Amino acid sequence: MKLNFKFFGSLLLLLSILSCTSQGDKKQDNASAPAITNSPNDFQRPVVPAFMNNTKDQAEYLIVHYWNKFDFRDTMYCHAPNITDQAFANFITLFQYASPEKVYEGINKMLDSALVDVVMYNYFYKLGEHYFYDPNSPMRNDEYFIPFLEHVVSSPKVVEDDKVRPSYFLSLAYKNRPGTKALNLTYTLNSGQTGSLYGVSAKYTVLMFYNPDCLECRNTTQEMKNSPVLTAAISSGTTKVLAVYPDENLQIWNEHMKDIPATWINGYDKNLSVRTNEIYDLKAIPLLYLLDRDKKVILKDISVGLINQYLEQNP
Repeated sequence: MKLNFKFFGSLLLLLSILSCTSQGDKKQDNASAPAITNSPNDFQRPVVPAFMNNTKDQAEYLIVHYWNKFDFRDTMYCHAPNITDQAFANFITLFQYASPEKVYEGINKMLDSALVDVVMYNYFYKLGEHYFYDPNSPMRNDEYFIPFLEHVVSSPKVVEDDKVRPSYFLSLAYKNRPGTKALNLTYTLNSGQTGSLYGVSAKYTVLMFYNPDCLECRNTTQEMKNSPVLTAAISSGTTKVLAVYPDENLQIWNEHMKDIPATWINGYDKNLSVRTNEIYDLKAIPLLYLLDRDKKVILKDISVGLINQYLEQNP
């Protein structure tokens, strides 16, 4: 899957975080050889072995060994965001260059080390929740949050009361994951006719949950309407867009009917089953999915740009 990185996307930022590994690396091409800086202050990153000359290997090495020299017993770091929060932000920026397995390994190794002190462990879990779950985070990503949740829920050192909220989040994160079949839903059109997600027949389906009077929803809708790639895919019949309003104010929905192109399927959730049964995690609206012909999730909680990119590469 494209991992939903919306924040630190540029290679330039990667190279600023991983600037030079060792004297032996100086003969390598810096663009393909990430390395280490000494910032933030008092945080020592590992040095990538000189024989590693490609970005993926270097990023994965750093992810697994990133916290080796960090003193998880020193809770003063919880009060030094310029050090700890910045180190964490730089750490997770590496994820987009690594395999899911190495990301999972690196997160678990970090949290295992943090268990030495409950204050430190909670601090690092909260950082994960802030970056990967907060609706306003540009780096929101369930696949990166799941290892944090699984670690908390399975840890014998975490009391049961402290597992309630993470357990709930985990149950939501497990739904509609990339590679799994999206859960079916029923929608109602303005005419009163009903249909289902599974009844949409196309090579690709863009599933969008939206609120018609939400500014970001209107901006996203406009971006989709202005997309030559998506417009061409819809015109050719390879792609269909199913826009679903999951709330109950039908007056607002009807007033904004004209905002949705006639080539899209525009429906509402008459029984409010999506929210009531939590079929989909609607913590952030708009919410976009890209599904294949069998309604298997290709991309989850993504931008219009990533849909365009995928459709261009996989017409």
